[in-house]
Amino acid sequence: MTLSDKPRVLVVDDEPMNVELLQAYLSEDYDVLPAYNGLDALNIVFNDSPDIVLLDVMMPDMNGYQVCEKIKNSETTQFIPVILVTALSGREDRLKGVESKANDFLTKPVDRLELEMRVKSLLRIKDLHDNVIMERDQAQNYLDVAAVMMLALDCSQNITLINKRGLEILGYEESEVVGKNLLEQFIPVSSRSEMEIHFLNSVNTSGAGSTYYECPVITKNNEERIVNWYSKPLTDERGKVIGVLFSGQDITIRKKTEEKLRERTYAMEASVDGMAILDERGVYSYVNAAHARIFGYDNPEEIIGNKWAILYNPSEIGLFNSTILPEFKKKGKWQGELVGRKKDGTILFHEVSLTALDKGLISVVRDISRRKEVESQLNDYAAQLKSSNELKDLFTDILRHDLLNPAGVVKGFTDMLLNEENDENKKYKLKLIDSNVTRLIEMIESAAKFAKLEDTDKLEFKPMDIGLILRNVAEEFKPQLAAKNITLDMKAPGNYPAVINPLIDGVFINLISNSIKYGPSDSVVTVDVQDLGDEWKIIVSDKGEGIPDKDKVLIFNRFQRLAEKRKAVKGSGLGLAIAKRIVELHGGHIGVHDNPAGKGSSFWATVKKA
Repeated sequence: MTLSDKPRVLVVDDEPMNVELLQAYLSEDYDVLPAYNGLDALNIVFNDSPDIVLLDVMMPDMNGYQVCEKIKNSETTQFIPVILVTALSGREDRLKGVESKANDFLTKPVDRLELEMRVKSLLRIKDLHDNVIMERDQAQNYLDVAAVMMLALDCSQNITLINKRGLEILGYEESEVVGKNLLEQFIPVSSRSEMEIHFLNSVNTSGAGSTYYECPVITKNNEERIVNWYSKPLTDERGKVIGVLFSGQDITIRKKTEEKLRERTYAMEASVDGMAILDERGVYSYVNAAHARIFGYDNPEEIIGNKWAILYNPSEIGLFNSTILPEFKKKGKWQGELVGRKKDGTILFHEVSLTALDKGLISVVRDISRRKEVESQLNDYAAQLKSSNELKDLFTDILRHDLLNPAGVVKGFTDMLLNEENDENKKYKLKLIDSNVTRLIEMIESAAKFAKLEDTDKLEFKPMDIGLILRNVAEEFKPQLAAKNITLDMKAPGNYPAVINPLIDGVFINLISNSIKYGPSDSVVTVDVQDLGDEWKIIVSDKGEGIPDKDKVLIFNRFQRLAEKRKAVKGSGLGLAIAKRIVELHGGHIGVHDNPAGKGSSFWATVKKA
């Protein structure tokens, strides 16, 4: 927190004007931290912990979805609210935002009031969450610092408390364990009788020492893990036993290792993988023939008696001491990839699995040099494919981002000037600017949507009700209908199941919107659905001037409008072209004919039944 104690807002955008606009919106109530790319944003998040992040999506080094995922996947920053602020506004873009775990999604140009309300709401939720987490963590930390599994049971053998290590061993969340019966839920049937005897013995010790017992538990993955249990009765202030406290360690690996070591000579020598045993000093006490061969030695005796470092370069030795060894000491095992050094000095890519054995460990090694070569070739090929696909999307991205961003900045500052200006002549000119910029933004968004649809080969379909979609769309046009005193006559009250994509509502929005725009005041717009056997035909009719026969096909072409009769109605000329493309992707047809009820036009589209 800064000296002013204002909440800190990190604003991330590769366009300085966009950052400046949001600073102008927020600087009165917040300390605004600017960042102009994803890497700078992550550095600020992880080093300074801002209270909230306003994050652009389209950035050159990494996109906003990737930045958001890194923030949300870190335990230290996962609860910082992230609002994606972007010119991208499609359904697919919003789904990506949800998948990246963003808390909210604002579309450029940003409305100042909406931005302020969203920021205040998320900061309020974060404050409440931080307080709850702090109080809970203070109580839980005492148990969680323990390296052993701890369970508290009541006298009915129900779990009343479990620590973090216990949850890790069982593989459950706390809510899935507390309140459950230990014997019935987590102990194998074959071991329940003996475990119950151990529980009863613990209850009857009356606090005199603890008892020891080894027993398997069943994890969430239906795996049996062996635990060495130490138990002691829990008593109240009057000395009455009210339950049992269990503590224990997962000794599964040790038990399995002890069992396997009895047959190690044959099994280890027959293995095609390299196998070795090291003592607590890291000195090889056993090496099989495969292990020696993998590292280029003729005889295992050349390795036995030496420290493990003879097989690795200094960089790998440093990695082992700083990262691998601490994890191995904590968990008793480690598995991963390392780069070794053969006897002749050449490098060796290999997988290593380390397992604790008494005070030493067992090492299993597998040569993966050939696999690494293939992976490198595949990665090069994948990079080439990715570059090719990115070139295909370049035009659409430029249209949506590089054109829409400046327009959004102009609209944002125009809105601010309108609110501050008192001179009526200047306000009139600013309103003209605002009106034309709004129209420009609508045209850019329509063109971007059309470009994206042109590049789409197929959609995902699912059963949906056409009738419900039509009624929802009609509800959205109530203000426009009221403004022109137009009645919407919905002649499709029933259910019309179809196999469609949610994009289909854009077709109906366009047809109804056009009927309202071009229809006269005090008229009727009719919506009907006809049964064509294996298809539904949706018809939207108006009472306007109609469309000449020579233009009935042309109006579905991009940027085609009837300018000679409709100059008063502004638009991009892409609406019907977009509707046509969506219907075609559904395998349907779209068209227009004269309104059979009299003056006007009837636009129609067909979709397949469910």
